[in-house]
Amino acid sequence: MLPPEYREGLFADGGTGAFWLTAFYGRLVAYLPADWDLVTEQLGSIPMPSPRLAHFKTKVMGLAQEMTPDAQGRVRIPQALMQEVGLEKDVMLVGMLNKFEIWDMDKFKAIALEDVSEELSGLGVTLSL
Repeated sequence: MLPPEYREGLFADGGTGAFWLTAFYGRLVAYLPADWDLVTEQLGSIPMPSPRLAHFKTKVMGLAQEMTPDAQGRVRIPQALMQEVGLEKDVMLVGMLNKFEIWDMDKFKAIALEDVSEELSGLGVTLSL
């Protein structure tokens, strides 16, 4: 079941409530339709990808499903997506600005925060935490 604030976001600005769900690196990522169109456009524009990148495109685009919550905000995640990212019992929804992620709770808890300050600095990002 999607939290009310997520459902409201899906209907904001005339949205239909639908979103695209796909698998990335052990988690599910949900995109609004316009954002998903940008993802597929960018992936589709790569000429002659390496075999590794071609496999990445095949998984990301091939597993993608358009989802529409029911009146109570529930969605049934397809079995293929659940298996791909190892969703078991408890899940965690994580808001990520214009998208959200769905993690297996145990995998999310196992993520260790590392010092990424040099990497952020190299990208020109300065955070005051």
